[in-house]
Amino acid sequence: MKRSEGNDGPLHYTVAHFKEIARQNRSAENAEIPHDRDLCAICNAEVAGPDPFAVYLEVVVEQILVRRPELDDALIAELNSDREMAGLKKDVTASRLLGGDRDAMESWGGWVRDALATGLGLLSIHSAQSLDFDLDEQEEAGRGPLIESKIQHIIEVQRAAACRR
Repeated sequence: MKRSEGNDGPLHYTVAHFKEIARQNRSAENAEIPHDRDLCAICNAEVAGPDPFAVYLEVVVEQILVRRPELDDALIAELNSDREMAGLKKDVTASRLLGGDRDAMESWGGWVRDALATGLGLLSIHSAQSLDFDLDEQEEAGRGPLIESKIQHIIEVQRAAACRR
């Protein structure tokens, strides 16, 4: 993506760039994909503005929604696989999730949190100037409400898409 493509600034450029990386399923190799490093808010913390964590988090949220836009059978299988690894019953279903079952929702929220943490980790290796953010550390620094709002946003978007099917 080039600066001349009509972007509205660094945040728009960065989100669009990383959404395209997600579409191509190349997040693990994101540092190798050509882009405008001067405009990239992940390459340049000063371009990210006064709250780089919020920018990084928004980039990851958008990537997750590209890769997993809705609650579907594949996501439910991942939730159950995670539960099995944790020694829990593999009993999450679409109806339990869409019905708001507390136990099932905790699994969904945990999956989203893990996806956010993974995404932040992948952004940290994007360039030598990329920042490294840890969700637990950010919660301790008072960012818990922002993190929880992003988790709930992803869940609501995925739920709404599933309900439209």
